[in-house]
Amino acid sequence: MLPREAVVRAYIRWLRNPLRIDTLAERELSNSSWDERDRRLYLELLYGVIRWKGRLDWLLEQLNVGRQSIRLEARAAAEVGLYQLLFLDRIPDWAAVDGVVETARRLGGPSSAGWTNAILRRVTRERDYWKQAQPAPPQLEDYILSVHHSHPLWLVARWRKNLPADKLTAFLEWNNRRPKVSLRVNRLKTTAQDLLDELKNQGFAAAQHLFNPDFVVLEHKSDVHKLNLLNEGRAIAQDVGQGFVSILLGPQPGEEILDLCAAPGGKTTHLAQLCSECRIVATDRSEERLALVSQAVRRCGCPNVEILAYDEVINSKWQFDAVLVDAPCTGTGVLARRADLRWRRQPDDIPRMAGTQLNLLHYATDRLKPAGRIIYSTCSVEPEENWRVVERFLSERRAFCISSKLNSIPVELFDANRCLNILGPECECDGVFAVSLVKGDTA
Repeated sequence: MLPREAVVRAYIRWLRNPLRIDTLAERELSNSSWDERDRRLYLELLYGVIRWKGRLDWLLEQLNVGRQSIRLEARAAAEVGLYQLLFLDRIPDWAAVDGVVETARRLGGPSSAGWTNAILRRVTRERDYWKQAQPAPPQLEDYILSVHHSHPLWLVARWRKNLPADKLTAFLEWNNRRPKVSLRVNRLKTTAQDLLDELKNQGFAAAQHLFNPDFVVLEHKSDVHKLNLLNEGRAIAQDVGQGFVSILLGPQPGEEILDLCAAPGGKTTHLAQLCSECRIVATDRSEERLALVSQAVRRCGCPNVEILAYDEVINSKWQFDAVLVDAPCTGTGVLARRADLRWRRQPDDIPRMAGTQLNLLHYATDRLKPAGRIIYSTCSVEPEENWRVVERFLSERRAFCISSKLNSIPVELFDANRCLNILGPECECDGVFAVSLVKGDTA
């Protein structure tokens, strides 16, 4: 199967059942015999058409002049074609059109192919117009932003209440970028300079991150997952924003640390790297994902990490010097990397997640030694999952307060409440929230 047809088929499956798109992509790539160029094309088209689904849906509404009923197969094929014509620069018109029209024919019959062909041929004649087309007043501003930046209306509406106009626009644009790959240097095995030299020798342009020199960022999105440096644990794929969480915890020699929601293991191995003389217990509710932690620990060579089943930890009475609660969340800070997540989230996910997050904080409290600390973090940008969870926790556990220790993290990344609070654009990383909670006399 050619990449364009595979993308249309995968997109149809996702439209019918919008689960994690990376699962679909990995399955297709593992079963294909494509060369590297075709693999990159497949991923670009699949992730791109889902990222820009909101804009593409609106464009099809405008192009469907007769308002005729559109078969799902035709809609999927047309949107894959539109993405190539309007969002990519190096694909010839014939390549963008012919492949998806033929796929529409195979999947939906001659009528689907004819409709798809008519839509795409019109766009090739009027490309400049359709590149610029978007809703305009008297449509509401939220709706205009929603379509233009391809985000669900309910998310745009809530962010407009929480963010100044300039930050909102920057955040929406940031979510639509093609995210670069960032790697954390495993100092147990190599140095940043050696890693940069190795990447350069293998044809990858990379540079150290401005805010954290233990992270290197590849200048172009590339398939680095086959590199020996990852397979051998000299580096681990991780966003620099997540790296700040482990630094905020600041493990010390002799400490015992619980990583309560450890999968897939990035923070666990980072903690082990930051202090080889502490003991880390890592667990996760998902046995399948906990296996990923085991793999990461083995690759990175972290002898001070012990991996235990979730029930074994939950049912124990162990006490720790620090507990990391990297809580399950809506993930609205990582929408660029998770192209499908914006369409899968629903408004009631936010209060549901907040309830789980608060429960995890209370559990962590019961696992602390008298002078212990909790690091609470999410990759969400929603106040209900971040500050309001912390605020409620502090009102219910009055012995706790927010630590004033920044642990060498730039002060400008903290908000007025002394919480690490990053949207993403200001630090060129994913969105992250984190706070260190300590007993009042240890702040």
